[in-house]
Amino acid sequence: MTQTTRPQVPHSVGLWILLAISFAAAFVPAGANGSVTLLIGMVPVVFAMWHFIRWAGAQTAWLSFLAVVVISFLGEALGVATGLVFGNYYYPDGPLGPLLLGVPPLIQFQYFAMAYASLMIARSIGGSLTVAARGWMLFGVSVMAAFGMTLLDLASDPWHATVLQQWIWRDGGPYFGIPIHNFFGWFFETLAFLLVVQALLNRTKALAKIAEPKPRGFWLQGVLLYGTFPFTIALTPLVQGSAFDHDALVIANAMVGVALFAVVPLWLAGLLSLRNMKTHE
Repeated sequence: MTQTTRPQVPHSVGLWILLAISFAAAFVPAGANGSVTLLIGMVPVVFAMWHFIRWAGAQTAWLSFLAVVVISFLGEALGVATGLVFGNYYYPDGPLGPLLLGVPPLIQFQYFAMAYASLMIARSIGGSLTVAARGWMLFGVSVMAAFGMTLLDLASDPWHATVLQQWIWRDGGPYFGIPIHNFFGWFFETLAFLLVVQALLNRTKALAKIAEPKPRGFWLQGVLLYGTFPFTIALTPLVQGSAFDHDALVIANAMVGVALFAVVPLWLAGLLSLRNMKTHE
């Protein structure tokens, strides 16, 4: 008997709505209320968790969420306390919510959405969205996803740190006020929790769920999520330009270049790779 996709329709519509809101977040003006910004920023997180549950099951999704949050929080706490992981920086009170051990825990939720989006891109390109990734493929996909997540940091960090000062580098750095050390730390931290997530995805129960037939639109949604990040970065000068001075806009325009010529090509590669997938419609 052919499996029907009708029960998936409400899920699909809900995910499309969340995805649309994630793209629309780019149009939030710089002067928006902090609670509004925080609420909208959680939309990609909700999308990522919902999509992950449909892809690999609730247990795997929540364990993966826990791995990303715990490992990234410990890395941030160690980094803030010692400067060894990312460089000499700190989070000021207020912009990103309350601090715990010098770190705003809410930012770890954002990392989960970024990690899931990067993993969707990497596994799409690696041809492992519906099958297990083992051995060198597992490591290679994890490295690609870590590079994808580091690219997002490369494109957005100067705006959030140097302009908005949501986190502050005490000694500055050569990349728009950011030390290169930061990006090496970011890459290896993300690789660490991505390897854990990949191991969770290779459990028997997760693989059975991953192998279940899903419509092509489901995979398109997962890969499109990654594009919400460069889309937001590219629109920043247009939407928020009047609220900032010339120096801030110079940084914003530079970040547009990084987003368009570094992040977007990886996103397009993920989208194009979906053409070769065998899916259930």
